[in-house]
Amino acid sequence: MAPRPEEPESLHPGLAEPRTKEDWFDYVFYEPPPRPQLPPYDTYMAMDKEDPERRRLIHSRNRYHSALVLAWTPAVQYFESEITELLAANEMAPPGARLSLLIDGPPTVGKSTLVKMIGRKFEQALRKDFPERFAPERQGAYVPVVYVSLTDQVTPKQISLAIARYLNVPTSGTKDAVDDRVLTSLTACGTQLLIFDDLHFLDCSHKEGRASNDHIKFLANHAPCTIIGTGVDLEDSPLLSEGGPTGPVKRNTRVKSPPRNGPRTQTAGRFSRQELAPFALDSKPEILQWVGVVNSLENALALYRHEKKSLTRRHWRYLHDRTNGSIAGLHALLRRSAVRAVKQGTEAVTREIMDSIVLSYAHERAYAKVVELQSRPSAKSRSKLDKKPSAADGSA
Repeated sequence: MAPRPEEPESLHPGLAEPRTKEDWFDYVFYEPPPRPQLPPYDTYMAMDKEDPERRRLIHSRNRYHSALVLAWTPAVQYFESEITELLAANEMAPPGARLSLLIDGPPTVGKSTLVKMIGRKFEQALRKDFPERFAPERQGAYVPVVYVSLTDQVTPKQISLAIARYLNVPTSGTKDAVDDRVLTSLTACGTQLLIFDDLHFLDCSHKEGRASNDHIKFLANHAPCTIIGTGVDLEDSPLLSEGGPTGPVKRNTRVKSPPRNGPRTQTAGRFSRQELAPFALDSKPEILQWVGVVNSLENALALYRHEKKSLTRRHWRYLHDRTNGSIAGLHALLRRSAVRAVKQGTEAVTREIMDSIVLSYAHERAYAKVVELQSRPSAKSRSKLDKKPSAADGSA
């Protein structure tokens, strides 16, 4: 499929959450704003504040910083490998439920971004390897990736309706009729990857969750796709256990959780569950991973007076404390700090700038607890891990 024609500049320049295959194609073809070519600093400072050229330059830098590079973190690389293997193992599998994956984790760790990045890369590879499948005369007929973001208290029928709208399938009639059209379209469109984002919104209260479990099992059995789901606290969801929580289970970022003691559902026998956790600083390798992410984002800043690697070398721990190791929080803090640095004329992301940014309530509350702990006498003796990491230059 050829790229869609450019939209008029009067339209909103950003991307909306994909709700249709056309929205998804926009995401697949999307290219973030390029890094602006900055004139010499003296030239920039000599411009009048109302000079249209200066205003355009500020606008172009704000647009660029608003789409700051998405870091291909070790976690993204890990789950890309996992999902790619599942897709390969399922491609010509016999009828029945394919191997599927649930990615569980707290909010703001990047689950939604991660699955979209991986799905986008998967489709881009298909477009490169099999261009005939995307020929202009077949525009929209081949849809290898379906992405569905669930809404609050979604029901099984609403899931099928969301897939139907995504594929431009008629939504009238009974649930069974819509289900039949959805399954027919998923096969006809050659869909290989079916992503359900925010699975924790499933309404699992109806008949102790059996309706939702049965519908997910139905799709897994009959849709010839690899299903990837994301959500919060999926381990405690009736999706995996009709018996409900049975006590704490030790979690690991990359290792599947052990089986629970409660009665297992049909979906529990078809889906593996792995957790995506916030970045931790409990070991040198974990520190170096975090430092590497900070370094990649810092290198992307388009500011005149930002001290090179100052965030990477001096503020890596502060950035972790401030965001609780959340990749979404880190992006938000640096994007806003860069915009404010341009606005105020400091042209550098400094500790003062970052301290002035108010993040989400959850992040600010977590940071307040960190500050309180650090103010206690026992926290004054810092661990050896607080020292500057040997790979703070971003080689991690």
